Amino acid sequence: MTRKRKRTVFRTPAQRTVLWDRKMDASVYSEYLTRTKPLARKIIEKYQVEHEQLIRIVKDVIDEYPSEYGRTQAYVWFAQGIYYAKHRYSSEALQKEVDAEYMYWLVLGLRDDVMRKIAERMGVIISDINTIMKKLGIVAGMSEDVVYRGTKKALQETLHLIDVNLTDVQYEYDPSTGNLVKITGKDLITGKTKIIHFEWDANGNLIRKWEEWV
Repeated sequence: MTRKRKRTVFRTPAQRTVLWDRKMDASVYSEYLTRTKPLARKIIEKYQVEHEQLIRIVKDVIDEYPSEYGRTQAYVWFAQGIYYAKHRYSSEALQKEVDAEYMYWLVLGLRDDVMRKIAERMGVIISDINTIMKKLGIVAGMSEDVVYRGTKKALQETLHLIDVNLTDVQYEYDPSTGNLVKITGKDLITGKTKIIHFEWDANGNLIRKWEEWV
């Protein structure tokens, strides 16, 4: 006989706030820490030893690449991602996780060869870049220049749809009514000027608003 499914409980933001407040009450939280701290301490002590090993691995590899010293912490974060994947997954699932971690940091600018050496020192082999590209539906062997130009074009085509922060914002009012009739600002990314127009009726009610880029 299958187990009866638990009823899903829906709480409002106010109810969740009250529940959090009760959990964080000094008497409740003190009891929680008293019971869990000894267990957590053993886990933390074990991880600190392993974390020190991760740092040593990263530093040993980066010693071969002096230009990467400034991004040592980023490589440590990458190593931590590999560490967590190794302790949570295995087989194909592990491969997918480490490949995803590699791609994430590759996009953020970390070097391919450095990350692969760190992963190998940790007992993990990252898939060939073409294999990863195939999984993503990207043609194998595609050059970095093609990827860069494609990404740049996509950004250019979508930037105008993004409401970004404006600078040098100016406001124009109708001197006879005092109503706001125009807002002009410069886009921080594209350098284009965005103009927002307002149209009011005789009673001072807004009847139309439109935008344009120049």
